[in-house]
Amino acid sequence: MSKYDELIPFIYENIGGAQNVISANHCATRLRLKLNDTSKFNEDKLKNNALIMGTVKRDNEVQLIIGPDVPEVYSLFSRKLEGVESSAQEGPKQNKSLKSYGTMIVDFISGTFVPVLPILVAAGLVSAVLNILVTFFGVSGESGTYTILNAVNNAGFYFLPVYIGYSAANKIGINGMMGMFLGAILVHSSIDGAEGLTFFNLSVPTMAYNTTTIPVIFGVLFMALLDKGADKVIPQSIKYFLKPLMVILITVPVTLILLGPLGNVVGGYIASGLGFLFDKMGWFSVGILGALTPLLVMTGTNQALFPLVFAMMGDYGYDAFVLPAMLAANVAVGAAALAISTQEKNTQKRSLALSAGITGVMGITEPAVFGVMINYSSAFIGAITGGAVGGILAGIVSLKQYAVVSPGLAAIPTYIPTDGSGLNSNFWLSIVVLAVAVSVSFIVTVVLEKRVIRKQKLQQADKAVRILSPVQGTVLPIEEVKDPVFSGKMMGDGMAVIPVEGKVISPIDGYVIMTTPTKHAIGLRGDSGVEILIHVGIDTVNLNGEFYDLLVEEDQYVHAGDPLINFDIEGIKEKGYDLTTPVIITNTPDHESFAKTIQKEADVKDYLFSVN
Repeated sequence: MSKYDELIPFIYENIGGAQNVISANHCATRLRLKLNDTSKFNEDKLKNNALIMGTVKRDNEVQLIIGPDVPEVYSLFSRKLEGVESSAQEGPKQNKSLKSYGTMIVDFISGTFVPVLPILVAAGLVSAVLNILVTFFGVSGESGTYTILNAVNNAGFYFLPVYIGYSAANKIGINGMMGMFLGAILVHSSIDGAEGLTFFNLSVPTMAYNTTTIPVIFGVLFMALLDKGADKVIPQSIKYFLKPLMVILITVPVTLILLGPLGNVVGGYIASGLGFLFDKMGWFSVGILGALTPLLVMTGTNQALFPLVFAMMGDYGYDAFVLPAMLAANVAVGAAALAISTQEKNTQKRSLALSAGITGVMGITEPAVFGVMINYSSAFIGAITGGAVGGILAGIVSLKQYAVVSPGLAAIPTYIPTDGSGLNSNFWLSIVVLAVAVSVSFIVTVVLEKRVIRKQKLQQADKAVRILSPVQGTVLPIEEVKDPVFSGKMMGDGMAVIPVEGKVISPIDGYVIMTTPTKHAIGLRGDSGVEILIHVGIDTVNLNGEFYDLLVEEDQYVHAGDPLINFDIEGIKEKGYDLTTPVIITNTPDHESFAKTIQKEADVKDYLFSVN
């Protein structure tokens, strides 16, 4: 049985049920849901579940931060979703604002590229492994081993339009196989880079589409328009074979003649724009992106940077801007979480920070961002500082990443050049950048968190609830009370007083939460939440209220010093009862600190306890 089996019904319960789900997908760490009615999204309950590290809400999309196990959660979630008819189309259409259109674009880009990242990660790391094998283990470029591993690497990037075509089509809601078909056509050897092609006497520009992304995205968007139009005009009886035929016959020439070249131009402008930004702002631009990356992760817009990365890769064969900045940022986020784990005293929170820190340093930062950074200002500042300093250093040394792999410790081999030159300075500089970002983030976080802890301790001392002695008399340790229920602290920790005056006063400001018909005991809840039981005498319940006069009633608010009970000391003693009066903090575990005042005699103006 999976630990997530009970999580799935909990999620459905707090998002309005399966009928409220328009669509569901996931990325590396997040379960992404589009809801028909977001008012049914119970954010407070969801983010307080131990298996959910955080939540993000943007228009009608909600994101649940699960961590690396999100594919398992998505699989379980989808099983229940299958066969359930969504009510998504029942509501009226809403006017779209400029912000909502921007959100849709970011969501489309993110949803298109995220499913493809595992292919690119695998291909990129295989490239790094291949470099290591050639450089250090003498694997020949003519060997079968080299040929196979090189094919793995090349296939990951050469057929990128195929993967992007499938993913983009799925994201936009049309048949993913048709998007894949368009991508395969673009990289077909008779079209990719072919010269002198024409289509019904219309010239087809010569373009190399392998490793590109934007041309196939433009083509898929146009295909989606045709697909939806064809649904309206083609009769159902012939739609199965006529619709894909018409769609592909129109999409392919339009993409090859217009949209593909336009996409290549746009990609070139993006790469040039990044180059311009780097030329004008230099190393500082990398530092800015290193500082901003955790904030982009929070909003889910970090994935929108991948088209920029692919544009740089396509033009230069490496990225010297986005990925190096993310390397500094990601390891800084992980280091900040690890720093919190060294300072946090709560076992559960320390464990969360430790695991999130390890995954963050490896390159997956969502658990650290949503589980640690947003809860600790010191980690937030430390991560941004480490990302900025590491990014500036990466910019100064012109650090280059040669494969698209989520930047982190696991991506270090991708800083080895792909030209077979081996471990040159770029590789060693990547380690220096990583070390600097980690060190700065860790040190800044620890220093700031220590200050926070000191400040909290001072505030707790100032806010300590001091509890007066409810009776005047001789003070005893609770362990000396001749009743195992009290001496064994079965009801909580406390002290006891042997009264010399037959009067009980309220030791705090608060409410009376319990009285007894026999009037010998009373319970109070202070404004701070502390709960106190005052029990006048041992086994005095047997007196059935004789010799006691109760002066208050339940739910009555009392102030410290107000009289609660009067009792006849001599009368109770003559009946043979022990008047030792336990004073118990019944919710002792709820308080971070609990201090007893050591004294022999207690006046009603003396403090017995100090509770935080």
